[in-house]
Amino acid sequence: MAGLETTAGTSTAMSSRYPNYVLGVLFIVTMLNFLDRQIISILAEPVKRDLGLSDTQIGLMTGLSFAIFYTTLAIPVAALADKWNRSRIIAIAIAIWSAMTVACGLSTNFIQLFLARVGVGIGEAGSAPASHSLIADLFPPERRAGALGILGMSVPIGAFIAYAGGGWIAENFSWRVAFLMAGLPGVIIAVVIWFTVPDPRGNVSLAAAFKPDPSKTSLKEALVELSSKPAYWHLVAAGVLVQFVSYGLASFYGGLFVRVHEIGYGELGWKLGVMVGLSGGFGAWLGGRAGDYFGKLRPTLPLLVAALVMVLAAPGMIWAIYGPSANIAVILLAIPTFAATFYYGPNFAALQKLASDETRAMAVAIYLLVAGIIGLGVGPVFVGILSDMFASDLGEASALQRALAILALFNIWAGFHFWRATRSMPD
Repeated sequence: MAGLETTAGTSTAMSSRYPNYVLGVLFIVTMLNFLDRQIISILAEPVKRDLGLSDTQIGLMTGLSFAIFYTTLAIPVAALADKWNRSRIIAIAIAIWSAMTVACGLSTNFIQLFLARVGVGIGEAGSAPASHSLIADLFPPERRAGALGILGMSVPIGAFIAYAGGGWIAENFSWRVAFLMAGLPGVIIAVVIWFTVPDPRGNVSLAAAFKPDPSKTSLKEALVELSSKPAYWHLVAAGVLVQFVSYGLASFYGGLFVRVHEIGYGELGWKLGVMVGLSGGFGAWLGGRAGDYFGKLRPTLPLLVAALVMVLAAPGMIWAIYGPSANIAVILLAIPTFAATFYYGPNFAALQKLASDETRAMAVAIYLLVAGIIGLGVGPVFVGILSDMFASDLGEASALQRALAILALFNIWAGFHFWRATRSMPD
């Protein structure tokens, strides 16, 4: 009997550790996801000078190229994630986007770099829906916002490595070497996931996953279900606007600081990295904790807090853009960076609550589709076009500042949609 009790205790301990292990692995996956996605931000200025690009082309390269397939593939991959092995999907995805990041470093013109970034988007389309679906299965509702908040902390950490490491490598070696170094670790993680992270739902053959299943919710049925929930679409709109601002700003970090404050890429990289890592990480952690705490008091309260945070981010971002020195500007950028990650836990926890068990991955994929096309795809291009328009009258530096100041106002719009979501969410 004692032996049986010991075995049972060991089994329980192993089962309780498994969700945390998977969360840790997915943390690394998401960190590499944003490392490979965001390294273009710190490298954009040396790439622009080396290849002779305009700000509009920088916006296309950093935003639209990535978003094209990242967004359009998100839904079919999410549909597959609702049926097939999610661990396999994540492993394949990270292998693809890592290889394409390496290809960015081998590009010699705008077209090649644009297409390589398209490839990065193709790979990364498979990560988020499957990851969120796994977490929803492994963590109970009362712990889900906290788990998603921890996952969100990987975003600023990945950005820290991208900025600090990418800036240092670009200054001491070249932007090409920075891309190569960013892409290689993903291959190792893909192998780790393939062999050490079994899907809780068991093994399902790929052929079986593609067979029509009357018991599974189709894309059309998912859209019908979600279309009847106004709160879902307000959450989507809020997330779109948060990404519109955050990606539009991040795509021109290098341009802002190099043109306005004339600092080197190495110095800029580590300063931005520390700022993003600390403020973004704290924002994601606090947002997750706030989601769990305030959600127990009232389900819609975390979204009201997120709305307030987004409204306060607008003046903070404008203050940073016109900061009198590089150091002050970096410090003030912590305000919009904190806001851009604080919403993560409350927003995605609310999305998962609104979706049924059969449409969890699809709900995230639809969100990513709209957010990617408008937020990630259009945000950087919007800033680039405005900057090029203002450049003839103001010069490159002041034109970019004005474009980013206009972008900051979209934070208030995001706050409005978080508030509107609470008006139609069930308590």
